[in-house]
Amino acid sequence: MSASPSHDAWALPTGPVTLPGRVPARGRVTAPGSKSAADDPRAWRVTGVGGRPPGGGTADVASSGTALRFGAGLACLARAPVTLDGSTQLRRRPVGALTRALAALGGDIDDAGGRPPVTAGGGLAGGAITVDCAGSSQFASAVLLAAPYAARDVVMAASALPAPAYVDLTAAVMRAAGADVARLDAEVATWRVAAGAGYGAVDAAVEPDASAAAHLLALAAATGGEVTVAGLAATSQPDADLPAVLARMGCGVSHTGDDVTVAGADGLDAVEADLSAMPDQVTTVAALAAIAEGTSRLSGVAVARGHETDRIATLARELAKLGADVTQHPDGLTITGVGPRPVLDPVVLSPHDDHRLAMAFAAVAACLPEVAVAQPECVAKTYPGFWQAATGLGLAVHPLGESGRPSTTERP
Repeated sequence: MSASPSHDAWALPTGPVTLPGRVPARGRVTAPGSKSAADDPRAWRVTGVGGRPPGGGTADVASSGTALRFGAGLACLARAPVTLDGSTQLRRRPVGALTRALAALGGDIDDAGGRPPVTAGGGLAGGAITVDCAGSSQFASAVLLAAPYAARDVVMAASALPAPAYVDLTAAVMRAAGADVARLDAEVATWRVAAGAGYGAVDAAVEPDASAAAHLLALAAATGGEVTVAGLAATSQPDADLPAVLARMGCGVSHTGDDVTVAGADGLDAVEADLSAMPDQVTTVAALAAIAEGTSRLSGVAVARGHETDRIATLARELAKLGADVTQHPDGLTITGVGPRPVLDPVVLSPHDDHRLAMAFAAVAACLPEVAVAQPECVAKTYPGFWQAATGLGLAVHPLGESGRPSTTERP
């Protein structure tokens, strides 16, 4: 019996891996994260606490910035203080703008110089605040999620907001669960949440992860293969729009119902893309731009400098190892690619323990046999089944041999 994708991190390779280049990725996969309560033993049943969790103790959120931010808002509602802490990587991530916003709503909250650990509890009074969201759109979402249980209505303005569609998505999920939340102006990032209209019990299907699915489509783009992700078009996540960028790079994109198919070409074209609506995808598009013909300009992703790594700086440093000409900008990158068939010495691309960089670099390794990806196990943060999915699409994942060339011993 196959291991559940939620529990198969034990099977991940732990040393650098290669994907022998130019083997076309082909196949149909279900978008990662899809769950059906009717037939999936991994379905969750959650019994709520009416907006006042008991609290107390410390919650280890590992390296999850999402759990930290959303947890900080919910911890403010706890009867007893809760401390949120995690990995060394997590402790480097800024959270001060969020803790200041929650304190302005009456929360008893503290951090370590604007970074984790975060300790909070005691409830929220409510009121009107402005949240500086330059570091993450999730700062705004975290405030909204806790706001129904404040003593008074909350009016929140979000300044310097990247990817506002994700905050609208949060508000839609809240409304579906019974909260009274409204955007006050279609052009201004301001929301009102009514006090006293908390969440009710619901049966909900969790959408598949469009951000992770994008990395599977990139394998087709990089190798000239064809990959279909089932159910991707049914999601409301902005990252589901990545196929439109791939089409501008020369890929074929088609839809059959909610299924999305990307067919790679013999080579990729350069692209100019404002990725502000889907900043996580700078990793995917930059990796493909490095093996494209011509010069690409990627913009609108200044927020990516504060993710698991400074993704803009790390992409510039690692993709330059391929011979690509890469220039950093405050909000993005200019990349002159090396084309799909450069002459290279063996290269190991390091994701710096960043799951999205590891998956993005897999597309480069799938195209170029001289390239290996270090720290492959870091994909477990969001998609522990990624390497198995790549194998299912026809790509062989090999450990890096001692000579610096791919080993003949295959890994799962």
